Amino acid sequence: MESVEVGAVIPAAGSGKRMNVSVNKIMLPLLGRSVLEHTLEVFLASDLIKILVLVVKTDEKDGVYHQIRGIDNKYGKKIVFVDGGAERQESVVNGLEYLRRWTGWKVRKRLVVIHDAARPLLTKELLRQSLMAGLDYGAVGIGVPLKDTIKQVDSEGIVVATPDRSKFWGIKTPQIFDLDLLLECYQKVNESGLLFTDDCGVVEYCGHPVKLIPGSYENLKITTPEDLILAEAILRRRENADRPGI
Repeated sequence: MESVEVGAVIPAAGSGKRMNVSVNKIMLPLLGRSVLEHTLEVFLASDLIKILVLVVKTDEKDGVYHQIRGIDNKYGKKIVFVDGGAERQESVVNGLEYLRRWTGWKVRKRLVVIHDAARPLLTKELLRQSLMAGLDYGAVGIGVPLKDTIKQVDSEGIVVATPDRSKFWGIKTPQIFDLDLLLECYQKVNESGLLFTDDCGVVEYCGHPVKLIPGSYENLKITTPEDLILAEAILRRRENADRPGI
């Protein structure tokens, strides 16, 4: 990827409401490290990522810095901090604006990869595959086919339709875009006053096609206490698989 450079934006300004904890869930322990440290390492270890923008709550910045400074130093201090907003969308835009103004770019073509801070199980290979697809298509999402039957219900909880499950994917991150394209689309979305829960939706709104590539069911988002238990089990299995003789 000599003719393109890549920056990462990691929105980390969420909360732990559904985890029933008083701290940001990304700071919870997961096999001896925080969830956030697991998430960051795959990006910091990649030679393809030139800069990583970590978007955090202003009042959590000192605590997060203390938590991740060791891993940042280990990989050459790629991380910069940006203040988050009231909504995920605002946080992402703050990160994108930092990348737009950043003076470290050496080439004109720039990609941005956006990844949820609460997804600590992304693999190096899936990151690489998604970046290669981003170079080809300019807008790429990661998804998995739905396993469960989907029901559409009305306001009273009565089923009104059963969509064809084969036509639906569950969307995950990372999501990869041409930086200029995503900035342009976010400007249009913000002018409209609409809110989106993922960045592919922003680009779709602007009429640009988005390519989906197969992801992994293991690339889960830590949302409930059960997710943390499952993530630990997956990490333990990976560690055992990497040990010689096991």
